Amino acid sequence: MAQQHDVGSDRYRPSTLADSLNARLKVDLSDGDFAPGEAISIRRIAEREGVSVIPARDALRGLVGAGALQFRDSRTIVVPPLSTDTLSELSYARIAIEGELAERAARDANTDDLIEQLATIDADVTDAVLTRDTARYMRTNRAFHFAIYRAASAPVLLELAEMLWLRFGPGMRIVCDSFDGQLPGQDHHQNAIHALQAGDAAAFRIAIANDIGQGMDRILAHAATLPINDEPQRDAP
Repeated sequence: MAQQHDVGSDRYRPSTLADSLNARLKVDLSDGDFAPGEAISIRRIAEREGVSVIPARDALRGLVGAGALQFRDSRTIVVPPLSTDTLSELSYARIAIEGELAERAARDANTDDLIEQLATIDADVTDAVLTRDTARYMRTNRAFHFAIYRAASAPVLLELAEMLWLRFGPGMRIVCDSFDGQLPGQDHHQNAIHALQAGDAAAFRIAIANDIGQGMDRILAHAATLPINDEPQRDAP
């Protein structure tokens, strides 16, 4: 195991174990396993993952440093609350960044392989909605989007998209619970696949942008049910 470093070290270097835990927590945040405003205990994470508090602390602090989590006070780490202003900014950023990734993927990737991959994943997305399986929906919907984004071969934009999903994912799960087994009126995933089959990169971008807008509008419609608190303090525990 890599050497551990205390807060007082000259440079923060998380252990390999902390890196692995950090990656798993990113997936949890993106999939809405934590709610907006929820306090996250270092000890609880350590017990859940079967590790000591040191790698758990390092993993959570790494997420704080990346903006995915925040300090509410000197001892409490929380999932950032979501206000309507924050959601509006996230929606704008997602449409811009993820739309660009989508167009690049449609233009540069092996579209036959991507079409086949997206069709398979979207069948799982649809089944998850119809069977009211929120956890599966969150996983498969993320898989659909990131199959596209990774195909764009744009690592900087991909990293930005991943960070945006860390911020809105906690709110999306609350909205998904309201689907009640009903598909949305417009199936933008299918529109995207059809655009890709037609070789229309611009239409593919529009379909993904519309899908993002539809999802973010759902979160905004439920914003009153999401925790909205004052900005947490940034002090280290």
